[in-house]
Amino acid sequence: MQSEHNRHTACSTRRESLAPWGKADLHLHTTYSDGYFSPSKTIDVIAGNSSLDVIAITDHDTAEGAFVAQDYARRHYPRLEVIIGQEVTTGEGDVVGLFLNKTLPKYPTAREAIEAIHAQGGLAVAVHPFFWGWEMESVKTAILHLPFDAVEVRHGCPLSIPFNVITSLVNRWGQRLPALGGSDSHIPYTAGQAFTWFPGHTDSDLRRAIETNTVRPGGTTWKFRSMVRKLPVLVEHRFNYPSKQALPHLEQ
Repeated sequence: MQSEHNRHTACSTRRESLAPWGKADLHLHTTYSDGYFSPSKTIDVIAGNSSLDVIAITDHDTAEGAFVAQDYARRHYPRLEVIIGQEVTTGEGDVVGLFLNKTLPKYPTAREAIEAIHAQGGLAVAVHPFFWGWEMESVKTAILHLPFDAVEVRHGCPLSIPFNVITSLVNRWGQRLPALGGSDSHIPYTAGQAFTWFPGHTDSDLRRAIETNTVRPGGTTWKFRSMVRKLPVLVEHRFNYPSKQALPHLEQ
C-alpha cells in the first residue's frame, strides 16, 4: 500500500514538473439553475472525463450549487479544485463573479454587480460579452470601460465563434483585460473543451494569474462527439420533466 502511494505521489510530482500550466473551466452550470446535472454528478463527469485542475460553478443568480460541488469535490476528488462562482443577472448583461462567499442578487446595472463582487473579495468577469440569442444577456462594449477583472474571449458554444473573434479584437483595442476561456456547459460532457491556461495548478495560482494577466484562453468550442453525448440527456429531460424550471435542486 505504501509503495502504491509512493508511486502515485511520484507520478503526481512528475506530472506537475512536466506540465507547469494548469487548466481551468470557469463557466459551468448545474441543476441549481438551468444545468441538467446535479453538482455531485457534474463533478463526477468532469473528474472522469477531463484533465482540468480547477473549475468554477457559476449558476445563474445563486452560489449554492457551487458550495455543494466544492464540498463534494473535496471529499471525493481533492485534486479538482472548485471555485465558488455565480452568473449574476443585471439589466445590462450577465456578469460572472468568482471567489465569492455568498449568493448575490440581481442588479440593475453591470457596474453595481461588479462592485458587489469586489465587495466580497471576488473577481468580476464579462462572459460571452457580444453573444446574441438563446436568451443570453451580454454586456457588449461595457468591457471597454467598466472595471472588470477579466473577459471570456473563448466561449464554448459553437455559435460563439464569430462573437469570440469580436471579443478578442475589442479587448485588444480596449482595456486588454485578462483573457479567459469557459465552456458554459449545462451538461458537463463539454466541460473543459473551452478553458483557461494558467501557471500552476491550484485555485490560488489561478487567481494570481488573473490578477497578473498571465492567463490565456485554450481549447475549442464544444466538440461534435460531446454534443452527441448530450442528446439522450436532453431527450430524457424533455419527456420526463416538461417544466425544467420546476426542478432547481434534483440531487445534491
